[in-house]
Amino acid sequence: MKKQTKHFPFLHIQKQRFHFFYDNASQATDLPSEKQFYQWIWHALKNAYRRADISLILLDENEAQAYNRDYRGKDYATNVLSFAHNEGEFSFVEQDDVLRGDLIICPQIVAKEAAEQGKSLHDHFAHLTIHGTLHLMGYDHMTDDEAEEMESLETQLLAQLNIADPYFQAA
Repeated sequence: MKKQTKHFPFLHIQKQRFHFFYDNASQATDLPSEKQFYQWIWHALKNAYRRADISLILLDENEAQAYNRDYRGKDYATNVLSFAHNEGEFSFVEQDDVLRGDLIICPQIVAKEAAEQGKSLHDHFAHLTIHGTLHLMGYDHMTDDEAEEMESLETQLLAQLNIADPYFQAA
């Protein structure tokens, strides 16, 4: 007799609600899996959006620097860039509540920061993936109030994943 597999309808619903494109164009090693990035992004947006289409691209420093220079006017590689499709030239007609956007992460910068800050690489990737996703959702940190709200939400989401507060620095 063939053993029946369990059916989890929430996984089917999740796949209908969240479309994820992943491209690792980086030479970096010791990276989280595609599945892990998927889970972190889903964790950040699942309570705020009914549907989402998100792309995540991992780029080496030269390519990440070019994007940062061309789109932000800052000529250096940064850890994460967020491009929400409901802003500027990518504007969609307001037809639904779908979050659409692209994240670019530079693994070399993430690894460098994690080492400098004494954080685990896994935890820092989780933090920056959630941070970038919150930017796609409209959160920012340009003012003190915005930064406080965004950091509080990041800390809460990370705590749910058993990851320490990334902004707390022990004396």
